[in-house]
Amino acid sequence: SVSQKAGEYGIRQRVESLLQPGDVIITRHDDALSNWFLPGFWPHGALYMGTEQQRRDLGLRLEPNHSQKALDPFSVLEAKKDGVLFRPLTETLHVDACTVLRPRMEDHERAEGLSRAATHEGKLYDFSFDFTRADRLVCTEVVYRAFHGVGPIHFGLRRHAGRLGLSPEDVLDTAVDSDLFDVCCVYGVEGNNWIEGPNARGALIDSYRAAPAAR
Repeated sequence: SVSQKAGEYGIRQRVESLLQPGDVIITRHDDALSNWFLPGFWPHGALYMGTEQQRRDLGLRLEPNHSQKALDPFSVLEAKKDGVLFRPLTETLHVDACTVLRPRMEDHERAEGLSRAATHEGKLYDFSFDFTRADRLVCTEVVYRAFHGVGPIHFGLRRHAGRLGLSPEDVLDTAVDSDLFDVCCVYGVEGNNWIEGPNARGALIDSYRAAPAAR
């Protein structure tokens, strides 16, 4: 995983060093059972809330009940089968591939989105993948509820298995087909290569839009 390889390649540290509050982390775990029923190469997403110092620098003040749960190192808001919880980055990056997307928005817009996202902490996971309800959330719905309609960000829901929703690769489509997000880095799609900067967007596109035999 990215975390396991951190000692050898410094990958986790490289991801951590570039992350900013509001970054969207899209991941893949090669052995995850969810790969069988979630569409695409990239099946999971999480929202980086930032360290305590990063949130202070952004001017973001979470409600006390949420700020007490987002103490370092719990810097990621992520929906998994045990619910929507603040989690340490090491847990989020216990994967085989990851990419980081950065929304292009003003600091106050970013803070607004993160404040919105935090209100969903503690909710149950939505095994029905129903975006018409907000009392239970799937992984990408954390990102959707945070940023949809904030500043320039708009996500178009698509029909999956008869329901309107937003898959991780729908989020990627929004990022690579618009100027709403920067692709900061990609890891794990071309062997153990770390790709950052201008080449990251192209590598990300190839990772999930190329023919399966080419992956």
